[in-house]
Amino acid sequence: MRKHIEILFAAIGASVLSACVSTDDALLKTVPFGSGTSQYKPYDFVRCVKEKWTPIAPRVREYSPSADTLAVSVPGGGRTSQSVVLVIAQASANGTGYTIYGDVAAAGRYVTATHTCD
Repeated sequence: MRKHIEILFAAIGASVLSACVSTDDALLKTVPFGSGTSQYKPYDFVRCVKEKWTPIAPRVREYSPSADTLAVSVPGGGRTSQSVVLVIAQASANGTGYTIYGDVAAAGRYVTATHTCD
């Protein structure tokens, strides 16, 4: 019985994580509305963005969509709704290059907050 419960929880966890990534993947197919470079290294940049976004939206999510990419996103209202805003960060020669995707109407304050981490 315990083995079945462990398998069930593992399956639920995997489906929740895949839902987060798939909703953010939809944002990546949209036209980005901001970009920039930061002197911070990727992990430090992501930490800075997360600190700046948390006062705006307490549910800020950080993850790594690939081996050389970090992401920070703010989920929308529902459990399966698309994220409102997403920043993708990758290492560049002088720090971090980043691109911001999301709902243009809601994301202006996130763009301003992100640029404070340049």
